Amino acid sequence: MDSVGNLARSLVLRTNQVRLREEMDKLAVEVSTGLTKDTGKHLGGDLTGLMAIDRSLSKLDAYRVNTTEAAYLTSTMQTTLDEMQTRTQTLSGTLIAADLTTSGELLSTMSEDAKSAMGQVLNGMNRSVAGRFLFSGTATDRAAVAGLDEMMIELRTAVAGQTDLAGIEAALDVFFDAGGTFETTIYQGSATGLAPMRLSENETASVDIRATDPVFRELLKPLAMAALAADGTLGLDSTVQSELLATAGRDLLGAQKPLVELRAGLGSLEARIEETQTRNSAERTATSLAKLDLVGTDQYETAARYETIRSQLESLYTITARSQRLSLAEYL
Repeated sequence: MDSVGNLARSLVLRTNQVRLREEMDKLAVEVSTGLTKDTGKHLGGDLTGLMAIDRSLSKLDAYRVNTTEAAYLTSTMQTTLDEMQTRTQTLSGTLIAADLTTSGELLSTMSEDAKSAMGQVLNGMNRSVAGRFLFSGTATDRAAVAGLDEMMIELRTAVAGQTDLAGIEAALDVFFDAGGTFETTIYQGSATGLAPMRLSENETASVDIRATDPVFRELLKPLAMAALAADGTLGLDSTVQSELLATAGRDLLGAQKPLVELRAGLGSLEARIEETQTRNSAERTATSLAKLDLVGTDQYETAARYETIRSQLESLYTITARSQRLSLAEYL
């Protein structure tokens, strides 16, 4: 009979240990998260409101990713356009003065400077963020345009045989027009623009600026004209070189307006993205507080209960150990 009693007592003690450990685990989760672990019991089995809140939080998390990505993309685009504008605006002032000089060396220097600027613009079009090319449309895995060397080869081919301003200008018009060499050979991105990004329930952002945009064509055409002016393979005389450089300078200055307008539109989009981020953040905070009101726990009370259960469990361990020693003594 004693052995049966000892076994029953041991079973009761072990059962209480399991119960207290489970209660401690539950309270530990509630202390660390601030939320009740058994939400079904806490809400009386009605989880409709909690599910709606969780869906809202899940969507807001997705919007947070989208707005962060959109903000990063537009910021990088804005920086790239700013670099293009700064370089070409400065260059235009230099090129306009080309018809005031007959120095072959100076004309050659101006032409080389324009070629360098064109290379910078092409590199800007190939700007990427985390392996994603910005100006390639949906083909974000590849550069938007070919490099400077290939561009110069195609340009020389396009104006071959032309010896005056009118002929070269007409050839460049064809080169940069829709369906021309720039679009079919130099541009390597997609003809399809990026789909609008969902920023919130009612807001989307279209970050679709491709290297084939007319703004870039208007910027590249005078740069190409100036780069070709003193190109040794064309053999143009100094008078034609001066005309090309001066005309390129004036056209480059005129190309600043559409570039400024493009930057202004992008700036407006940046502001809208920032406003949406702020609204989403406020909504997420409010929704999180609503969830806390629904299934939150009193941190102080939960911590106090945890300490109480821990103390009870320690006492139970002590009792169990003593009980086992007494049983052993009786047996001996």
